Amino acid sequence: MSRKHLVIAYENIIEKRFLQVRGWLEMHLTGLIITLGTFSTVQGFAEVRLSDEDQLIKHLLHMYKRRGRYGRPVKHFNDSVKIQFNMQLIQIMDLDEKEQVLTLNVWDRYTWVDEYLKWDPKDWGGVDKIRIPPTKIWIPDIKLYNYADTRLEEHRDASCVVSYTGSILWMPQAVYRSSCEIDVSSFPFDVQTCKLKFGSWTYDGTKVDLEVFGQQVQIDLTEYVPSNAWQILQAPAKKNVEKYTCCPEPYVDLTFTLVFQRVSTFYNYILILPCILLTSLTLVLFWIPPESPAKLMLGINIFVAFFLLLLLMESNLPPAAATVPLLGTYYCLNMILITLSSFLNAFVVNMSFYGARRPVPNCLRKVLFSFFGKILCMDNLIQPFLGNQQQKTHGGKYVGVNGENKWLHDVSSDLLMRTKKQGPPDEQHGQLALINYHLLDLMDFLKVYRNRLEEKDKKDKVAKEWKAAGLIFDRIFFLVYLSTIVVSMCVLLPIITLTTHESNVDFGEMA
Repeated sequence: MSRKHLVIAYENIIEKRFLQVRGWLEMHLTGLIITLGTFSTVQGFAEVRLSDEDQLIKHLLHMYKRRGRYGRPVKHFNDSVKIQFNMQLIQIMDLDEKEQVLTLNVWDRYTWVDEYLKWDPKDWGGVDKIRIPPTKIWIPDIKLYNYADTRLEEHRDASCVVSYTGSILWMPQAVYRSSCEIDVSSFPFDVQTCKLKFGSWTYDGTKVDLEVFGQQVQIDLTEYVPSNAWQILQAPAKKNVEKYTCCPEPYVDLTFTLVFQRVSTFYNYILILPCILLTSLTLVLFWIPPESPAKLMLGINIFVAFFLLLLLMESNLPPAAATVPLLGTYYCLNMILITLSSFLNAFVVNMSFYGARRPVPNCLRKVLFSFFGKILCMDNLIQPFLGNQQQKTHGGKYVGVNGENKWLHDVSSDLLMRTKKQGPPDEQHGQLALINYHLLDLMDFLKVYRNRLEEKDKKDKVAKEWKAAGLIFDRIFFLVYLSTIVVSMCVLLPIITLTTHESNVDFGEMA
């Protein structure tokens, strides 16, 4: 190998070594710089001094972590934790009548004393209150007994305000869904009563004692937002002590009762006003003559209208209500009377246009014409059908309305009959016998025509009797319907006025 090649190889080795040393120096210098920067940052944080509040919170949480957050914060096992609880109602969000579930937006308010969260403000720079997350300390397991919710959590996260005396104030926001028995007997002027029962789920009364916050006797309504659908009448709170089949120890609970009335302004326009208008049309229905086709058509239309109102009301009621609303009963009663009137109308029309197969029974005629007709002041209608004017002559012939025979018996008919038996006329009888023979044929024709007229008059008379009976029935149904309206108004109006008056008085007292 020549000298020139040796020099070139030596230079390549030196350059390679230089690059390796350079890379090693760059790597270690970068790590050294990062280490020095981290040390400077830590030293800077160490130089920042924590506030008295931060040091106190850090100290209390460190001590609390050592004791644990699952046991009751008492010094002795037999001691009881006294918890004051109340809820501040913000809004009635919904009352689902079908599901019978009440939804409320509330602010809960809990207060209790924790023996392990006490300090002397002098030792901590005068700090007398701190805020701690509820997940770091013990909190009571107060649950809603009659809940109707699929959610796992009811509260929003809110910190606890801890005082130096160990007193804790916890005010989480909550949306409660509780079961509520719905009474729709006076819908849409109903007053509902719903109860919310709160208590400890695992601690009996000897371990956790419950009381209403601030010795109050009702739900706090100072921040209540009035509802467009309900008006609160009363909201009492009561403490109860009960024993259950699962456990022999007595358990303490707080029961909050909400008594509220439905605001019926909306229902007055969609249920009450159409009902009044249809009732007026129903009164007109009974004054239309039975033979008029408009009466049957109007009756069917009113029946359908009441049925639609009944369906509209049913859509706002529970599917299996224990009681029927008075308004629904009123609708059904209207439908029954309209149905009976339609049946009577069809029957009277059939009697009037197609004749009767049999006359009005005597007992029914006496009751309708002699009793109801006179009481209802329908003398002009029943006068032709009174019993003393429906007679027959001694010869068995039909007598007219005025008691006189329309067809007087002719004494010469016997003579004509004898003339007919003698055979056709001849020259001996002359012109007189011919006239008598033709008169005899005329009398036979008149006799047949008279019988037909009598039969037709009899059928017309019976049809008119049934028509008059239908008119009397219509008048009776009119009075029954009018009496029903008056009685129903006398029943509904006191309910409306009394509930409205009580609601105004109670709400005014609470305000």
